[in-house]
Amino acid sequence: MSPSPRSRTFLLALVSLVFAFAAVEVTLRLAAPFPNPYGDPEALRVNRYIRFEYPPHYAAVTEAEPGLPGLSGRNHFTTNNMGFRGDDLVRPRPAGEFRVFLVGGSTFECFYIGDQQEIGRVIQDALPALPDGRTARVYNVGLSGAASDDHIAMISQRLIHLQPDLIVVFAGINDLTRSIFGFDYLHYVDPHAGERPWYKQFAMNFQIARRLHRLKTRMTPDARTVQESRPLVSNYARRIELQRSGTPATSHPRTDTESYARNLRSIAGIARANGCALVFMTQPTTWNSTVDPEARARSWMRYRDGVTYGEAEMDAAMAQLNDVMRMVATESAVPVCDLAATLPKSLEFFYDDCHFNPAGASRAGELLVRAIAGCCLDTPVAR
Repeated sequence: MSPSPRSRTFLLALVSLVFAFAAVEVTLRLAAPFPNPYGDPEALRVNRYIRFEYPPHYAAVTEAEPGLPGLSGRNHFTTNNMGFRGDDLVRPRPAGEFRVFLVGGSTFECFYIGDQQEIGRVIQDALPALPDGRTARVYNVGLSGAASDDHIAMISQRLIHLQPDLIVVFAGINDLTRSIFGFDYLHYVDPHAGERPWYKQFAMNFQIARRLHRLKTRMTPDARTVQESRPLVSNYARRIELQRSGTPATSHPRTDTESYARNLRSIAGIARANGCALVFMTQPTTWNSTVDPEARARSWMRYRDGVTYGEAEMDAAMAQLNDVMRMVATESAVPVCDLAATLPKSLEFFYDDCHFNPAGASRAGELLVRAIAGCCLDTPVAR
């Protein structure tokens, strides 16, 4: 019995569709393949020693969205031959160089501030020559999302081998975020975490499915993606709206002060064992500001895991971690640049909860220069 005309039409359409799919798939694989978004190890090539890093000679043009206090237009963000912001690093360290590394998260990173205004350049330009004639060279190793455990990895696995004279550690905000999410500083990895159903994993073998997945995540990103992404064109307005949509928190934010203290002590020990000077810097924020009523409107970082914490509660939590840093600094005889106590909670210096605008980078840089000159260079800087 021969197939009906309708059956033949259906089979012809099905075969044509399969051939068309195959042709598109082969073309995409050859011309512009996408990596597996579910974590193809060969495509991701994760550095198991240092999780957060920029590649050498990275270059990007970033752009601040309209309305960010103190920021406007496009700026150049580049890294040197070692993946740090600053001049190229020479190995071994030249005899006439006083080598400084700035280690921290996105507040140090200054992603939306250009190369000539970021805090590392401010500090390098302002530091005086040492009495022995050496000149300071400052390398900014700030990385968005990096917390105290990441700073330990960066310092112990990379920076110590680059002959630092001084390391400045600016920490707190990302450790607070990790505390709220219940981060485990033991770093055990659940082998089943993030597993997807078999059919989703199978679909990601195809380039067409990978592109559809990317389109979906761009059009309807989840809240964590919106908060943790760092697009070349900033998206803070979207993050602010996300915070406003959150359910008001009924509890105080968690603070893992014990783990934070241990990590800071480890950093102090690494520096001491390697004959490197160390300066800690406390984390300022605009939370609970009494000097700028407009600062609250630029906040987005109080939203965590579906709930929005109050300003007073987040301010108190951040103060706890800053107190831990001061305590460890006293125990370990580490000088502190206490930005949290000296930088006003004002949009004159910040464009959101904690990130500097150019004026903030300049002011924070000036305060850090005074701290460095007073404790490490034995050369006072005029106010």
